[in-house]
Amino acid sequence: MTPSLKLFALSALAFASQGSAFCFGPEPARRICYSDPGATPQNITLQEINYVAGYLRFYGSQKGNPQFYTMPLPDADNCAEWQVTTKGSTWVMAKLVGDDAASITFDDLANTIDGGGSKATPEQKAAALIGCNTAGGQMGVVVNATDPRYQQPQFTNGTFTNQGIIIKLVRNPDV
Repeated sequence: MTPSLKLFALSALAFASQGSAFCFGPEPARRICYSDPGATPQNITLQEINYVAGYLRFYGSQKGNPQFYTMPLPDADNCAEWQVTTKGSTWVMAKLVGDDAASITFDDLANTIDGGGSKATPEQKAAALIGCNTAGGQMGVVVNATDPRYQQPQFTNGTFTNQGIIIKLVRNPDV
């Protein structure tokens, strides 16, 4: 390896290790169905999608459980993908694409998946991830900004934002 090529490789490695705090190509917040051209359908089930959304809504409503799904820095370094929950073939992932630590209610997480559960209109379901049907998909969390929980100090003082989390419905690799 020539000295200039070696220097380039070392510089690239150093830059990459320092660059883990930001995405080079962050994913958009708009909904992307994995049935779109160029994507790979995930073959998950609508029953499992409904189950995980209901479970997340239930979990967040239980006394003693956290009200928020939180991706703090540096644990959720920008672009980190975390498994949220799974049911059968359906795996819910969260990816931090913003510049700040983010936290969302479990209700907003669930509503992003199913449009609002049994109260959702056909239009709300169509706009949510469940509208991608069995192909799965991804989108930014749809935040209910009027929810009074977002007026708590951790949001008003800038510790957390409710923006910058992408939710993905993908096939469980273990199934």
